[in-house]
Amino acid sequence: MSIRGGPSGRLVERRGRAARRPPYTRPVLRSPLLSRLGCGAAILAAAALAALMLTPLVRSMIFPASQAPFPEPREGEGWSVVSYETTDGILLAGASFPAPSSDAPVLLYFHGNAEAAAHNLPLADDLRARGFGVFLAEYRGYGGLCGSPSEEGLYADGEAALAELGRRGISPERVVLVGRSLGSGVAVELATRHRVAAVVLVSAYTSLVDMGRIVAGPLAPLVVRDRFDSLSKVGRVGAPVVLIHGALDDVVPVAMGRRLAAARPGARWVEVPGTSHNDFPGLAALVADEVDAALAGARNAPPP
Repeated sequence: MSIRGGPSGRLVERRGRAARRPPYTRPVLRSPLLSRLGCGAAILAAAALAALMLTPLVRSMIFPASQAPFPEPREGEGWSVVSYETTDGILLAGASFPAPSSDAPVLLYFHGNAEAAAHNLPLADDLRARGFGVFLAEYRGYGGLCGSPSEEGLYADGEAALAELGRRGISPERVVLVGRSLGSGVAVELATRHRVAAVVLVSAYTSLVDMGRIVAGPLAPLVVRDRFDSLSKVGRVGAPVVLIHGALDDVVPVAMGRRLAAARPGARWVEVPGTSHNDFPGLAALVADEVDAALAGARNAPPP
């Protein structure tokens, strides 16, 4: 109802309008710091979730795990397949090419991520022809073996191979660790734990996180869980170290290899012109020559 005229009518009209207005609500003031912290937490949570989802994919890229097994050696080929076990119960296999003499060096070889140990049988045969014993170590999850590859798993596999050589009467002081690409990280880790004769790294990276940065940028530390941080370890290797790298490497940048060599005072850097990551002609001869030179230099070095 409306009351016309007079002050009281106007008053009633005004009160009616006031009654229809929504009640006054005091605005909620949020701290700018808390807002930023909340936003940062949300971003971190999203990044963590993305890392959790991407980690299996990244691991499958790091360890594509070729399933090529060792073939049965033919009579007279002079090598054998050896079975041995890791400390965490994984049954492994390796190819043993016996040394021609009881004091000859034995090269313990760790292969790259996209191959199996069996793919390196011709390389091992060439190295044996140059006077070395060779042991091709296979990784868990590769070559038809059980288990899932990981950084710690591959370190355990390397330890098991070194222990198998010990059971065959070959002490670490006779062993030259040779690691190619992915295997370079295994070789560096073992060389920080054991006093070996020498270490040869072929197409070696600084770390897998650094490799991941090429593809994933700043997300790499979150999604690459298998670090293989050779850069932080190589300076602690007491044995002679040789790094061989193709100048045209299209997988592991040659600058990464140079940086790794610079982190180990006294390391020998060999940059091979015209050579890429997977096309490395003459590798057996090059490794043999570098091992001979490294061991001769160690024998002639003055005592510490």
